[in-house]
Amino acid sequence: GGLNGPDYPPAARASQARNATNAQHPLENSNATARSLRVKAVATNAGRHPVSPMTHAFFHPPEQARYALRNLRAPDCLLQGADLPPANQGLVAIDLLVDQGRIEAIAPAGTLPVDLGPDLDASMVLPGMVDVHTHLDKGHIWPRQANPTGDGAGASMATARDRTANWHADDVRQRMEFGLKTAYAKGVVAIRTHLDSLAPQASISFPVFREMRERWAGRIELQASSIAPVDVFLTDEGRQLADIVAESGGQLGCVTKSQQYPAEATPPMIEEALARVFQLAGERGLNLDLHVDESTDPRARSLIHVARGALASGFKGRILCGHVTALALQTDEYIEDTIGACKEAGIDIVSLPTVNMYL
Repeated sequence: GGLNGPDYPPAARASQARNATNAQHPLENSNATARSLRVKAVATNAGRHPVSPMTHAFFHPPEQARYALRNLRAPDCLLQGADLPPANQGLVAIDLLVDQGRIEAIAPAGTLPVDLGPDLDASMVLPGMVDVHTHLDKGHIWPRQANPTGDGAGASMATARDRTANWHADDVRQRMEFGLKTAYAKGVVAIRTHLDSLAPQASISFPVFREMRERWAGRIELQASSIAPVDVFLTDEGRQLADIVAESGGQLGCVTKSQQYPAEATPPMIEEALARVFQLAGERGLNLDLHVDESTDPRARSLIHVARGALASGFKGRILCGHVTALALQTDEYIEDTIGACKEAGIDIVSLPTVNMYL
C-alpha cells in the first residue's frame, strides 16, 4: 500500500518506556530528519525500576544545529547492518547524532559526549506512523449518531443521516482538528483521508481539508481522496468532482458500488464507470485511491475489473485499492487470477483488518 505521491519529509519523535518515539524512516537511513522530537514520560522505565511520576509532555530537541540524543532504544530490525552491540530482547541501546535536522550517525549508547545532548533514559525511537486510509470527515460522530447494528450497512446509514443533518464546514473542521490532534499525540506523521464527496459535500469538505493541510504542515503531512459511488463518474457531477480533487491536489477515488443498483455487489456498469474514472484521472494527472469489494458477498468482484481497466486504458498514475475483503471468499483460481492482474497493473493494496473485522 503506502501513501502514493511525493515522498514525505522524514520526522523523528521520542517517548519514554513503552510510549513510542518515532522517526519516519528506518534508523539506518542517515538522512532521516529529527524534526519533530517529542517525549511522553511515564512512571516506569522499560520495566527496569520505578522513577518519579511525571506528567505527559512534549520533548523539544536542543536548539543548536548539532546535538546528540543519548541513551535511546531502537528495535534491532530497524538497524540491520549497523555496527552496534547485540540486542537485548530485540532492542539496541544507541546514541543519535543530529546535524542540521538530520540524523548523521547512529552509535552505541554511551559513545557520544555527555555535553552534546540529553540522556533520554532508555526512550524508544521508532519510525513515525503513517495512516494510509482513514476518514477524518466521519470521525467522532458516534455520540450523536450511533451505529446500533454494528455492521457496514448500519455505519453507512448512520453516516448518511449525520452528513445530511450536520456536516457544514465548521462541524467538519472541528472534528478533523480533533482527529488530527489525537493522531499527532500518538506519533502519526502522515495521513491520507477519504472525504465523502456526493454533492454538495465535496464543495464543503475539500476546502476544509485544504485549510487543515496548511494548518498542520510540518507536523502531519495530509493527503485527500474523494469517495463517491462509481456510477457518479458517468455523470457531470463526476467531472466536477474530478476538478475539485485536482484543485485540491488530491487523489481521485470512488467506491465500487452504484447509486443506480445498490443491491448489486458488482454493478453492471462497472467497466464503463471505471473507464470514465481512468479517463478523468488521466486527463488531470491524478492518482487513484479506490474502495473496492468491501463486502462479505462473494459476488463482489470489482477488483479484477479495476486491474483489467487500468491495463486496457494504459493508465500511468498510481492505483491504491482498499478493503478488498470479498477476495478472501473466492476460489483459489480466481484469487490467483485477480492477484496476477493486480500485479501486472501495478496496483497496491491496503487492508483494514480492525474496521472490517468489526463491521
